[in-house]
Order: sequence, then C-alpha cells, then structure tokens
Amino acid sequence: MGIEKERISTAQMVILGLFTFIGDMALVYPTTMTAEAHQDAWIAALISIPLGMALIYLLINVANISPNQTIIEISQQVLGKWAGIAVGLFYLNFFVLAASTYVREMEDFLTTQIYEGTPGGVIRFMSLVILVYGLRLGLEVVGRAAQVFFPLFALFLVSLMVLLFPQVQIDRLYPMMTTPLPGMLHTIMFGVFYPFGELCVFLMVYPFTRKNSKINRDIFIALFAGSVGLNLILFLSLTVLGVYFSEHNFYAAYILAQKINVANFLQRLEALMATAWIITTYFKTALYFYAFVLGTAQMFKLKSHRPLIFPVAFLIYGLSQLSSNDIVFYVKEIPAYWVDWNLTLSFVLPMTIFIVYKVRKRKPASQG
Repeated sequence: MGIEKERISTAQMVILGLFTFIGDMALVYPTTMTAEAHQDAWIAALISIPLGMALIYLLINVANISPNQTIIEISQQVLGKWAGIAVGLFYLNFFVLAASTYVREMEDFLTTQIYEGTPGGVIRFMSLVILVYGLRLGLEVVGRAAQVFFPLFALFLVSLMVLLFPQVQIDRLYPMMTTPLPGMLHTIMFGVFYPFGELCVFLMVYPFTRKNSKINRDIFIALFAGSVGLNLILFLSLTVLGVYFSEHNFYAAYILAQKINVANFLQRLEALMATAWIITTYFKTALYFYAFVLGTAQMFKLKSHRPLIFPVAFLIYGLSQLSSNDIVFYVKEIPAYWVDWNLTLSFVLPMTIFIVYKVRKRKPASQG
C-alpha cells in the first residue's frame, strides 16, 4: 500500500468506471451483440443488465475482503503465496494485453475512418505519449481529468441519441424471438462479460478511492445509466441502420452518427461520436496501463511504480502491433476469446477467491 500515495474521490472513481464500461463498447457493442442474436440483440442486452449488476456485486465483495489492498495483494493473502502469485500474474498478463489492444483499437479506428493516410505507428505513438503523460501526473490527475471531460462526453452522447430518434423504424426489430437458444445464451454472455467483465480492472483502483457511505449505490446507478446508454446505441443501430449493417459494420455506431440530418442543416456529426469514443477509450486504456504498472511494482516489491511507466509504454507499443494483423483479424478472431478472458478474470477467479476467503474465515470459528 505504500507504493501509491494518491487518492481519488468516489465521484471520480464512478466516472472512470462509467468511461471504462462504455469505452470501446460505444462503437463495437452493436456488432458484437447482433453477430448471433440479430434483431433479438436488444432482448439479450436487456437480460444481461441484471446479470452484469450481479457480477459487479461479486467484484465489490471481493474488493471489500481487504479494502486497502489490490487484487494482487488480496490473492496472495487469501490463496497463499504461490497460488496468489499465479493469479496475480494472470491478471497482470490481461492488463497489459488489454491496454495494448485498446491502443490498437484507437489506431485502427483513426486510420480507417478519419486519418486514412496517416501511418498507424504515428497514431499509436501519439496515443502512448498522452497515456504516459497522464500516468506520470498520477492517478489523482487522471481522476480529475475524467471529471472535466464527463460533461462533454455526456453532451455528445445524449445529442447523438436525441437527434437520431426521428429516424427510428420499429419494424426493423421484427420478427422477434427467432434466435435459437444457444445463440441467445451466447449473446447474453457477451452482454454480461464484455462491458461488465472489463471492470475487473477496478480491483486495482478501488483501494485508492476515498470511500463514502454511498459508494455502492453510486457505482450501481452509474453502471445502470451506462447500460441504458449502450442499449440505446444498440437499439438505434438496429432500428436506424437495420440488422445487416449493425452486424457487418464493425463501427456501426460511428456510421449511425453519419445518419444524423436535421433539416439538411445539422448533419455529419460523426466527429462527435468519434470524440466521445476516444475520450472514454483513453481513460479505459490509462486505467489498464496503470493497473499493470502498479501491479508489477507490487508483485516485485518495488518502492515506486513510476519508473516502470516508460518501459511499459514501449512494451505496449510493440504488443499493440503484434496483437492483430489487421482490422479483419481483430473483428473475426479476438472477440470469441476475449469474452473467455473476461469470464475468467471477472467471475471465475473472483468467485474462487471469495469462496476460499469465506471457508477460511469459518474454519477458526468451527474449530473453537
């Protein structure tokens, strides 16, 4: 606990959680959910909300085993030294791979949709410079920056939704309930473990939050609002673009923003969608970057995590290139395995830690 001295407020943690929850999902969620459920994707998304909230409840309980320790420290405390180290290394592996993947997402999006003539390496380098700058300033500065950007993000997202509602065609949701049960269950699993599961990174941030008595209520309200936002994006994608375009266009929400046209005057506002997406994805990537650096310092008992920021930036630069050959590989191959990562890190391992903790807690009482 001596490594990180800075603290963020409950409000800052909640906003960071909302950014992490929406993050890259703001663009890719419609494609992910419609891949198997098609026009029933909105039903699967609604079912996934209470299940996702239950998953967050589990993560909060694990974090409260020792509120002043990260998952790297809790796993060793509960599971023992060697099993705890193995679990910690597994989390660290995911944190660095996730940070690399999100950097690659920003690169692919910007080079294919906006800066088409710009080399991907330049976008990647610029992204990492901003990430390193933010992390060098510290967790508290990142939290304050999230508060500054939140109104802008909320304005962009709400404006896009409101301006698109006149184009909604409900008949595009028919016929309903035609998806086979296995496909629906698989889509629900995506809806739970894709946006909700990636909040496992807050097992590294929660100890450094100045907690108040209403922190759990604030977390659930924010995530419910984020769930509604993602589901509205999915609903608009299905009813404005249609099932086929929602399923086969990886950046469906970005294309959706291009459809805005008010009296042939207010139109082509996709830059607002891109801005909102980049804001959220930046903070999401920064948290995963931070989690890996801090966790590595804790694993190796270092006095400070800051000297690791620059070397890890070079590591992420290389891994982001190796993570995917191109955007097609990313779309077709990565999601199917990524959901398994999220399932393991947000449910299987936390549930194992929680059960072991409860069993070990009861043993002395039964023996006495």
